[in-house]
Amino acid sequence: MMRTMAQPAAVNPVVQDTFFNREATLDEVVITATRTENRVSNIPLPIQVISSAAIRQTGSQRLIDVLQMQSGLMVASNPLGTALQGYPNPFGDGVQMQGLDPAYTLILIDGEPVTGRNAGIINLDRIAVGNIRQIEILKGPATSLYGSDALAGVINIITNSPGKNDFSFQSHYSTNNTLGLTASANLKTKKAGWQFFGKRYSSDGYDFDKDIYGQTVDPFTNYSFSAKLHYDFNEKSNLLVSARYSSEKQKNAYLIYPDNNEVAVGGNTVEEDKSIFLRFKNRVHDLIAYSVQFYATNYANNAKVFIKQGGDLFDHIGLSQSLIKPEIQLNIGRNPNSLWMTGVGYNWEKINSTRYDQEHQLNSWYLFGQKQWILGQTNLIAGVRYDNNILYPAQLSPKLAIAHKITPEIIVKASIGTGFKAPDFRQQFLNFDNTMVNYSIVGAKELSNVLSAQIQKGLLDDGEEIRKYMTAVDLEPEHSLGINVGVDYTFKVNTVFKINLFRNDISNMIESYSLPFYNKNGMGFFSYKNINKVFTQGVEITINHRFNKHFSVNGSYQYLIAKDKDVIRELKHGEIYKRDPVTHVSTKVAVSDYKGLFNRSRNSGNVNVRYYHERWKGSAAVFVKYRGRFGYNGLDGFTDGNDILNDEKEFIKGYTFLNGSITKHIGEHIEAQGGVENILNYTNKVYMPNIYGRIYFLNINIKF
Repeated sequence: MMRTMAQPAAVNPVVQDTFFNREATLDEVVITATRTENRVSNIPLPIQVISSAAIRQTGSQRLIDVLQMQSGLMVASNPLGTALQGYPNPFGDGVQMQGLDPAYTLILIDGEPVTGRNAGIINLDRIAVGNIRQIEILKGPATSLYGSDALAGVINIITNSPGKNDFSFQSHYSTNNTLGLTASANLKTKKAGWQFFGKRYSSDGYDFDKDIYGQTVDPFTNYSFSAKLHYDFNEKSNLLVSARYSSEKQKNAYLIYPDNNEVAVGGNTVEEDKSIFLRFKNRVHDLIAYSVQFYATNYANNAKVFIKQGGDLFDHIGLSQSLIKPEIQLNIGRNPNSLWMTGVGYNWEKINSTRYDQEHQLNSWYLFGQKQWILGQTNLIAGVRYDNNILYPAQLSPKLAIAHKITPEIIVKASIGTGFKAPDFRQQFLNFDNTMVNYSIVGAKELSNVLSAQIQKGLLDDGEEIRKYMTAVDLEPEHSLGINVGVDYTFKVNTVFKINLFRNDISNMIESYSLPFYNKNGMGFFSYKNINKVFTQGVEITINHRFNKHFSVNGSYQYLIAKDKDVIRELKHGEIYKRDPVTHVSTKVAVSDYKGLFNRSRNSGNVNVRYYHERWKGSAAVFVKYRGRFGYNGLDGFTDGNDILNDEKEFIKGYTFLNGSITKHIGEHIEAQGGVENILNYTNKVYMPNIYGRIYFLNINIKF
């Protein structure tokens, strides 16, 4: 629900008949890349679309499972969230794009940002799959349109809009007593349309090690509800009102060790996410249209843990984050071929947490503008955005993209853009003591206050070594420069070949660092500062081939290099050593030994095969995802003392996911679907406990 992004793709503007407006195979209408409706072939940017039909064919109930099977996307879990058996995971799983961590990918629902990141990750299990019309994935910096957090790109989940009168229901059952119940209804009159959606999803979780107290993944129950009203006042004016609510409750049970004694604790973690959106659109002239919109959302996470024996409260972690965002957008022009688009908006954010000393607010306003030209066989898009924030200097984010059709079959595309990521609340204001591991994580703006308090309590000596860390640090936004160059080749209508080369350079990267001292209780301290400069580069190749209306195959491959520029510089100067953990002999690390950033796979790819049998009214699909080996810091306890990836012992072996489903229509209203996820039964119980193993599922869909 957003600006023009909430407009259903089926409602197309009048479009001039040029080279760029002739529909080709797999040429969907998208709106994420330009905030105006365009076909994929028109857009000089790397964009990928996942349709509702493709989502249904997977049979998946979780958004993360749908995304991880796509080209160039990798699931990235925060190790802190899964380090302890039974310990609540507040982080969830995020998506890595073009080798950049989940914190650098902006997640939108109907064009509006999803809030509530934990350690930079949005728990995608909060987003229900059953109400998605399509998912648009824009790769490369998108700050010129969407502001902070879109350094790697944007994933926009576009939900269903009111259509014809209908009702649908789905039941899902799978391994681990996982149950999903989904219902939706559409009501349509001459001027108004209503859409209602509800889902309940629950699981008993699972346990990889019965000898350890608590489960690997604890039981949970999730509820999701949404509603939309679309009202047409006349041919030129309409109103959209929508609301969304989700809630997940997860049980927790694990052990703590106060004074070296084993104590069992248990409790619940509850996540809530709610939002409301209103937009009024009006075309005042053939050349002028505007939209006025308002978006408000709140995310809350509360975890309470009690000591099993006696029921005393052991720990309470609470977080509440709110965002209010009004915006006005103005479009000048009859169609995307000659469209000027500009807008202004305001962000008001508030966060309150038990891990912060007080409530914090962030206020900012922004301006954006974009112009698109289609001149014969050339399509050019230029855009810029200005962000003014009270906590850091104003940011200007330009972007330029161009596509040229050499022949009707061959299009060359190129784009360059800048992005920024604002220092988040955690990096600036966090004040969290982890008593289980005995360390403290402190935001940059709070560090001097925390150290002063430690000195007053007599826990730190007031020495020069400590004093130099007591000057308040103003974190700078992280910046990126992203370049994408590619070619799209359409062969005999039914085959599309795409190749895209990308490079992302990020400076002022904010990383945690350890202070070189402990307090008198042995507690260590961590904080944040701008230190690293990294780059990611590679190539992504995609082939989509439709043999006929029954049979299609899609495949992709990504080659990725991701490295830290500062590490390369230090290696060239002979400043980094490694220490053999057996012989304790130290040697210099050569530049050729450096393998890049942890948790990145140099090689990855996927293949999707779909077949539909018209006579039997049935279909089958096979999905394959390969992820090559990747580094893991501290794998199996190995360390050579330098915290970089330079040894074969630091690699987790590559793996392959193989999923399959069979769907059969029974009469006009019923569809049955069965399938298996992770057919090869891949597991890594220690380092990837989020992967259970082989999962069987059955879906029954009913629609009237």
